[in-house]
Amino acid sequence: ASRPPDPLHVTAIVGNASGDLHDAVHALEHAGRVEFVDIPAADAARRRLRAVTDRGREVTIALARDVQMADGAVLALTSELAVVLRVDSGARLVIIPEDLSSAMRLGHWCGNLHWKVDFGADRMSILLDGPEDRYRDRLRDLQGLARFRIVEDAQ
Repeated sequence: ASRPPDPLHVTAIVGNASGDLHDAVHALEHAGRVEFVDIPAADAARRRLRAVTDRGREVTIALARDVQMADGAVLALTSELAVVLRVDSGARLVIIPEDLSSAMRLGHWCGNLHWKVDFGADRMSILLDGPEDRYRDRLRDLQGLARFRIVEDAQ
């Protein structure tokens, strides 16, 4: 069994993955060296927080009072690793592909659009950070190439 990754202690926000640090984070993402910390929107106002990345790394956050956590905040950045905060607003669109080919096309499509997606065993859950109609319109463009259905009740 492999040992868990070293814990990370965060006392400052390095920058933003969609802003000033986009290129650096994007390069590390292509190398498979980005870890994400997902928190609910209600926890973004906190200054002290304990969480675990999507790869099992323990993260403790202790920020100064004047520092605000936001979606895309880069908690750590080295030449080997980026740790990025994702704040979940809660609104999601759930899609169930009908076959493997459709699932792959949907995953590729969502990735090219830089949508925030959680992949489940049989579904994709897209975090809506804009109007739902905008997402549905883009998915309509894909309907001839992939078979899927949108689940109205995401629960």
